[in-house]
Amino acid sequence: MPEYTREELDNMRIALEGESAWDRMKRKSREEPLVPAGVALTCFALIAATVGVRTGNRAYANNMFRLRVAAQSFTVMAMVGGSLYYTHKENQAKAAAAAAAAASKDESSP
Repeated sequence: MPEYTREELDNMRIALEGESAWDRMKRKSREEPLVPAGVALTCFALIAATVGVRTGNRAYANNMFRLRVAAQSFTVMAMVGGSLYYTHKENQAKAAAAAAAAASKDESSP
């Protein structure tokens, strides 16, 4: 019986049972860890800006609103960067598989 890695076992379980929302969120967080960090920073900045507005500290509130905009920009850039990275990685895997298939086809024909 072959030995499977943890990732392969998880992929088999998902194929058989489907993936819950929590499992998908955990998987996506492992694949792109900068996105949850950006979301957390955005939430922090928004809550801190709300506190600044309620206490009447305009300078602090404005700085937190600027931080929120920067954190949202970081999150969007992390999402786009992760998407481009995984698309590139997938294309490389397809090209390697096609090259391997072509090489095996060439070896088998006289």
